[in-house]
Amino acid sequence: MAMTLAWTTMDGSADGIDDGTAHEDAAPTDEADAVLFDAVVVRYESGDDRCTLVPCDGTTTEKLNAWLTADLEAVVDLDDAR
Repeated sequence: MAMTLAWTTMDGSADGIDDGTAHEDAAPTDEADAVLFDAVVVRYESGDDRCTLVPCDGTTTEKLNAWLTADLEAVVDLDDAR
């Protein structure tokens, strides 16, 4: 069964004054690459862009307690890292 990997990219100012824009993207995956996390990328006009990973499944409370955020420049493609 093929799955779709989806992520959201947001842009705006780092101080939160600018509402910014959200962009939805998706890429196909195959059954061997199970999608476990959603990625939310926030792009800032000043400062480092950030990527937050949250579990695809689970309650809102579980998702709020199980997330990871890193500077986008520190996130690499798995195939490139192998």
